[in-house]
Amino acid sequence: MKRAGTKIAGLGCVIVLLAGLACACGPRESPPTEDENQANIKLIYNMIDDFFAYVKIADTKRMPTYFEDSEAAENAIHSAVDNVGEKAFEEWCNKITAQAEVTGIGSQSADLDITITTRDETAIMENATTDGAFADAGELSDAIHTAPFVTKTITVKLVKEEKWVFASAGSEDLLDVLFGFPQTDGLIAPPEESTTGKNELPISVYDAYWVDTKGQETGGYHSSDGKICLYVYTWNTYSNKEINYEYTDAAGNLLYSNSFLMKNNTDWIACSWSPSAALPAGEICCHVYDTNGDLVYISNVGIYADDDLIPYPITWLSTSHWVGADGLPVVEYLTDTTLISYEGKALKFYKDLELSYQFTDLEEQVLFEGKMVLTDSTDTFIFSFVPEVPFEQETTITLTVTTSDGTPFLTQQIRIVMPEVFETDDHGNPIAAPSATTAAKAG
Repeated sequence: MKRAGTKIAGLGCVIVLLAGLACACGPRESPPTEDENQANIKLIYNMIDDFFAYVKIADTKRMPTYFEDSEAAENAIHSAVDNVGEKAFEEWCNKITAQAEVTGIGSQSADLDITITTRDETAIMENATTDGAFADAGELSDAIHTAPFVTKTITVKLVKEEKWVFASAGSEDLLDVLFGFPQTDGLIAPPEESTTGKNELPISVYDAYWVDTKGQETGGYHSSDGKICLYVYTWNTYSNKEINYEYTDAAGNLLYSNSFLMKNNTDWIACSWSPSAALPAGEICCHVYDTNGDLVYISNVGIYADDDLIPYPITWLSTSHWVGADGLPVVEYLTDTTLISYEGKALKFYKDLELSYQFTDLEEQVLFEGKMVLTDSTDTFIFSFVPEVPFEQETTITLTVTTSDGTPFLTQQIRIVMPEVFETDDHGNPIAAPSATTAAKAG
């Protein structure tokens, strides 16, 4: 058998990112500044956040891009999928909690401790019914879904290329924890010879989106909208396959349930609901189940007050950030900054969009207005302006982006602060004024 590892299972991913130490990682690296350390730590935590988000949804295309040796990662992932099938692989992947802590940081490399919570392999195998194996992928998926959790902490190294990635050295341990178990030989017993010549494939979702009454993708619904619908698309087609779905509120209370019949070679599911009364503002959730009761997909959507504008349907990644003149992420600007710029990274690619954007200050005075016309496909949106003169006082800058018809597209804020004031000693040498934290500790 191949070495069995621990991985990711279920829904409702929570990633807790702990603050890390800022210490040099290698004797050959030039010592990074404190600002560089903080910027790199932020990028690393964002990278970990995004990676485990892709693990959660079993995105086999994006996960390998977070490894220095992307080919080895891709081989491990595809080996797992080929061994247990997409449905069991997704079940194994889609419930994870991970805690990450940077323990060493340099300009081009870092050390990271990651504690990963996964389903217990031993408990899963205790439910094997066919000579130490499972009769099929559905039975394996059920065993994964009901197994208790275990945790394992490993240390990994990161290197900085175009972005931070898992270094080749030591990444085998991470791949083993994540994808070792579904690569285990003999998890599923060889199928008996079919008398009908047809073995139906399990449901596997490749895309899904919420639609309005015209069938167009939407970023949410108004409280009194008469119809809510989630379209789900599958990799394979099915005939006479009944799919069940449920709507719940944010607390998990059941709001509505129904079924959808996938008829002649159908590859889509319509989870439609016409509420009998206005829904309160907040979030609702749609759960989609296979014929055997397995949860195959889940999605949330926002409900907005009737007089609110529905946002543009776009998902922003946590790697989105404000950028300084040196190209590094910043959490605030100084009053003498020479560039204010926000870089938004989207989950999908977009084109043929016309956007209007403006930067305003705390008094809502417009500092800059601009337009962006997208003719080529992109997942990166950059909105910038160069202040003509330094800011005279501290303020808050708000970036507001809308589509050509006024639909909210993006809103972000950042503080503008005064440079740190220095005092001088009797000889005229500068003395840095103590920070509020230092002063508080001294008091």
